[in-house]
Parts: sequence; C-alpha cells; structure tokens
Amino acid sequence: MFTPEWRLLAHEVGLASYSLRSGLASLRKANYADQQVYYGGFFQYTIGLERVMKLALIIDYLVENGTLPTDRQFAKKFGHKLTDLLSGVGDVRSRLDVSASVWELPDSAMTNAAMAVLSDFAIGARYYNIDVLTGKAATQDPVDRWFSEVGQPLMKKRKRPWKDVQWAHKLDAEVGSKSNINFETENGSPIHSFAAAAQAANESEYVAKEGTFLCARIARHAISVLIARSDQVPRNFQIPNFIEFFYLFVMDDAYLKRQKSFAG
Repeated sequence: MFTPEWRLLAHEVGLASYSLRSGLASLRKANYADQQVYYGGFFQYTIGLERVMKLALIIDYLVENGTLPTDRQFAKKFGHKLTDLLSGVGDVRSRLDVSASVWELPDSAMTNAAMAVLSDFAIGARYYNIDVLTGKAATQDPVDRWFSEVGQPLMKKRKRPWKDVQWAHKLDAEVGSKSNINFETENGSPIHSFAAAAQAANESEYVAKEGTFLCARIARHAISVLIARSDQVPRNFQIPNFIEFFYLFVMDDAYLKRQKSFAG
C-alpha cells in the first residue's frame, strides 16, 4: 500500500513534470505573431521549475534528518524567487558525491540571464499586462525582456547565416503598396513589410529553439539533482521513483534540442 506521503509526492512531481513539458512546448512554438504563447510558456514552465526545485529541497531535508520537514514555512521561504531556489539546489548538489549522475547547468551567463527573467516573471511580472492596465508603474514587458536579455545574446552566438528573405523584398516591391501588414516584434518594433515579417519569423524561430533548449537544460539540472538526492533517502521511507516522471529530461543535449512537443 502506498503511504499518504508517497501519494502527495507523486502528485506533486507529476504536476511538476506536466507543467514543465507544457511550458517548454509552448515556448518552442512562441513567435512574434502569437505572443500570448510566450506568456503561457513562461507561466507553465516557471510553475514546474519552482515545484521541482522545492521538491529537491524537501528530499534533501528528508535525507539529512530522516523525516519530512514539519515547519509549514519550509517550502515557502523562497516564495517564487527561482534564482534563490536554484542556489538552494546548488547547495543540495554540493552534498552529493562527485560521481553522482547530475547534469550540469548551461554556461553561467545564459543561465543567469534566463533565470533573472523567469524569476521576476514568477514573482510578479506574470501580471504585467493587468498591472499596467490598472495603473501600476510600468516595468518591462516579460516577452520584450526575454527577447532582449536572452534572445539577443543567443542570436549573437549564431554561426549559420539567416534564411534568405530576398523573396520577401521582391514581394514588397511588387505588392507592398497594396498590402496591410501590421504586427510587432517581440520587443515592440513595428512590422509593416513582408521583408520585416520574414526576418522577424527567422529570429523568432531561432530564439524559440535555442531559448527552449536553454530552459530544458536548466530544468534537467534541477531534476537530476532531485533524482540523485532521492537515491539517498532512507529505505524505510517510501517515495516515488522520480525518474519515471522525467524520462524526457534525462536525455542528452541532441535529444532535448530536437524536441518540439515535449511529450512523454
């Protein structure tokens, strides 16, 4: 028979896995013409990442003390501040054997940039649109910030040339004066031509692919710490086999980068 604690842990880790996969799938599809997909992706991903990291801290406490924490504030002390939670996961990592099977974080510059945006989103920027509509002092749109602080550095690392948009320039010359194109890029720049739309599509696709891969690797690190620490839980305490919920996230970079739906 499963214990009440096993059920609670299983439900929580299942929700974390579902949220992460849903969020990553949305971020992979995000583009300048459907910016609501960014918001949905950030929302689901940050929920999943926060829950994974808090689970890692709870399991770490169990290993250290032989019991689950009884302080009701234990899992709440970090709130939604993902940057602090990631530091907490780093502390858990330091208590694992050096030979433990743990996937490391991406390079610190990109990890820090992504986590700063995501942490602020989880804390309050998820209400950006409502806040601005109701008179709160404007901050930076989280989509704009993601594209500026994460997307632009990723694009600077790009080695391959962009897809040719000469066809779009020709289309502008032929029918541009008769068309009505009215979009914005992720950072709010207007798009009124086929050429601008084609280039924005190129950039959106690249940032979607590389940004999602970056987020998947951050999640993989936290998940691998959770799984490794769970292997040290006393055998008299029944916990789920966490890896069963995260098979997708224990794969190598090439596999993660190919994912679009993040099913499984």
